[in-house]
Parts: sequence; structure tokens; C-alpha cells
Amino acid sequence: MIKYEQGERDSNDEEILKKVREDVTAMNSTLIDEKKTREDTEEAILEMLRIMITKMKGEIENEKKDREVTEETLLSLLEDTCNKLNTAAQI
Repeated sequence: MIKYEQGERDSNDEEILKKVREDVTAMNSTLIDEKKTREDTEEAILEMLRIMITKMKGEIENEKKDREVTEETLLSLLEDTCNKLNTAAQI
């Protein structure tokens, strides 16, 4: 009787151990999947940021060029006006 009970306990222990191993394996698999998903999401966000930074740098450069052209135009107009005033003053 004692051997039978011991054998039954051992069998129950093995079933419990098997179930725990299955649960740990399932949790490990879930963790790996979630880690992969997080890494993919992080990479996608970083790529979007890279694209945004590139676009913003391009826009800033375009604005800078536009400003330089405007400044050159204004300086040219100012020089022309000064020259006209000097010519008019000499007459």
C-alpha cells in the first residue's frame, strides 16, 4: 500500500513537473514573441524619425537658400536705390 501511494505521488509529481515545464516553455515563447514585436516597433519608429529628420533638414536648407536669395535681391535693390540717389544728388 505504501509503495502504491509513493508511486502515485511520484506520478503526480511528474505530471505537475511536466505541466510546469509546458507553462514555462509557453511563457518563454510569449516573451520572445513580445520582444520581437517591441524590437520591430522600435525599429519602425526610428526609421520614421530618420525620414522626418531628413525631410526637416531639406526644408531648413531650402528656407536658408530662399532667405539668401531674398537678402541678395534686397541688397541689390538697396544698392540701385543708393546709386540713383547719388546720381540725382550730383545733378
